[in-house]
Amino acid sequence: MTLKTLEPQKSPEETHEKFDYVRFASDLATPHLQQYFAYFQDLKISIKKADINMSLEDYISVAAVTSAAVFFFMALPLSILVLLITGSLFMSLFLSVLGAVFFSVLIFAFFYVYPGICMGEREKKIDGLVPYATLYLATISGGGTPPIAMFRTLSKFDDYGEISKEARKIVEEVDVLGIDMLSALKNAAERTPSNQFVDLLWGMRTVEMSGGDLRIYLHEKSKAALVRYKMTLKAFQQKLSMIVEMYLTVVMIGSIMFMVITAIMGSMGGTDLSGMIVGAQMALIFFIIPIVSAGIIIFIKGITPEMK
Repeated sequence: MTLKTLEPQKSPEETHEKFDYVRFASDLATPHLQQYFAYFQDLKISIKKADINMSLEDYISVAAVTSAAVFFFMALPLSILVLLITGSLFMSLFLSVLGAVFFSVLIFAFFYVYPGICMGEREKKIDGLVPYATLYLATISGGGTPPIAMFRTLSKFDDYGEISKEARKIVEEVDVLGIDMLSALKNAAERTPSNQFVDLLWGMRTVEMSGGDLRIYLHEKSKAALVRYKMTLKAFQQKLSMIVEMYLTVVMIGSIMFMVITAIMGSMGGTDLSGMIVGAQMALIFFIIPIVSAGIIIFIKGITPEMK
């Protein structure tokens, strides 16, 4: 009689592994898309600088699988809807396939431009914080503080946002992976989307390689960064004033004049003309003005410099 070794029962989480959509999409699509990855090499840099933790192959596979899923999930509802409206089987098939293709292409296009959008957002955030981070590094650089100690201290403060994240990556590469400081600075410069931060990192690397005074370099860079940031804020103030003036002149005053003129025309015309004028006024008040105002708000938010 043999004794069976009692094995501890696995928890439900261990028995059923968590579904990994990225791995599923990669396993499903990568073998079929291998020959097309060369056409998306421009995305590789954008994905890296957007801080998207995926390889190019995985990202394109997720985009392709998601677009295909959208196609299949949209085709049937669209065909039923068109069939109910038109009563034509041919039209329902044709328009449903056309609509499904349109939506799937739209989803794939979104995946294509999304890294660039994220990269632009990160660039704006980093550019707005570079003057403050440079000033902080210059402050703690006295007494011969090594660069790794500066970035280790900087990484502990979340006030510097994306720059703090980059500092943590530099510290992890040096402390965990054993990479030397010069290589860590080079890697950070290659993955950041901000030209100002790239210039700072390459400058620190050059000073370290040449044996220069890092404290003097950081103080000079902080002064230049603050001057550049003040110029950016001044230019933004001028743009904002121009946008506000245009909004008040074109949208608000123009809308008031339109309401007055159409009211006069309505009083002079017949019932049909009055109905059309009321419809135009309602469209202006409830659709055109809100849409234009929302567009201006989004535009202003997009050009607003990041502020600490």
